[in-house]
Amino acid sequence: MFEKKYTLLHSQKKRVYDILREVGLEPAEFSWSNVEIVEKLLVSRLNYRGGEQYYFQFSSYEVNAWCVACPGRFRTMDHSYPKNWEEQEGTFRAWAQTLKTELDTPDPWVELAKYRLVLGGELSGDVVNEPIAAVEAEQISLALMELGPRAARDLSLRDDQAALLRARLAYVADAARRERSRDWVYTVIGAWASSAAALALTEEQAAALWQMLRSELGSFVNLLLDRAVTLPPQTPIVGIKSTAPEARPEQARKLS
Repeated sequence: MFEKKYTLLHSQKKRVYDILREVGLEPAEFSWSNVEIVEKLLVSRLNYRGGEQYYFQFSSYEVNAWCVACPGRFRTMDHSYPKNWEEQEGTFRAWAQTLKTELDTPDPWVELAKYRLVLGGELSGDVVNEPIAAVEAEQISLALMELGPRAARDLSLRDDQAALLRARLAYVADAARRERSRDWVYTVIGAWASSAAALALTEEQAAALWQMLRSELGSFVNLLLDRAVTLPPQTPIVGIKSTAPEARPEQARKLS
């Protein structure tokens, strides 16, 4: 059986190049390969950085022939059935735009993992999970209101970043009025990690923000974390070594 090649012409590859540039993608990050879709039938495939995850496989235009777009619009892979080059060019443009969006969108779960606390245990089940007294909740709220401007200044945050951090701190303050103590500590940890990820803080900045939180929230959160959470010896919390409560006399005076 003779080999059938339905690979792209130079003029078509030029259009592919132009489309990539038009949607804001760098053509140098792509490479070409030929793929045998059935025996002796070759089509062109455009691969992004090796093609393992993102690629576009062109159709042969034969009956029921398809092209493959990875990523698809709403899933990892889409199949289309263009009848001619004009249809396929439109399908390719849509794929290129989808790819650009995908590449420009960070994975918040990956970012969050960079700042997650390295905890050696959970909050102990025998720690009392009691309501937070109204007076303590009010002190927490005032402390977090003071922390917002300080953190924005010390971390050199932009106005939009400072606004985002203030919103997260307000959420933590509100949670203190409605959550029990142990649950609220989890909220503090989650708000810190998600804020560090959303603000794209470096590990040093994330560590500094955590220190500010523990300092401002004082003995209440420190007591729960130091007594209820077991950290392996010398285990850092994003670069911070656990210290005993007595080593932080200035924190013990807050919220007492």
